[in-house]
Amino acid sequence: MKLVASARGDTAIIVASVNLKINGDTATNYSATYLQGNSSTAASGRTSSSTADGTMSEDGANATASTFGAMELYFPNYNSTGSKPFFDIDITEHNSASGGFSLINTGSHLYRGASGITSITLTPSSGNFVQYSNFYLYGIKNS
Repeated sequence: MKLVASARGDTAIIVASVNLKINGDTATNYSATYLQGNSSTAASGRTSSSTADGTMSEDGANATASTFGAMELYFPNYNSTGSKPFFDIDITEHNSASGGFSLINTGSHLYRGASGITSITLTPSSGNFVQYSNFYLYGIKNS
């Protein structure tokens, strides 16, 4: 299964985090290892035993007008009853006369729920998604 999004938030920041919940699970079943880079620095990190996976990002309201962050997530074993690894790549963009800032983020994730994935919820860490944010879910045969 693959989820593709183009999203922007209404919070007055340039880059906003996006939280992911699988099957509405609020237990500490999420872990991630991520690598990110922007116009001038690189960083990496790890989260474990989280109640949501929040390492994806979108453009915030202070990013360049009319730009949307791009996000792609791939869930290769979404029907598995065991742990489900998945990965993402997302990009945000901000370009202005006062200086540009773009962020690329990629992560390897693990969801430790005991049943197959039946629902995915994406929410901004604060605020809301704005009009024209798009989310597409694709099934992949024989996955």
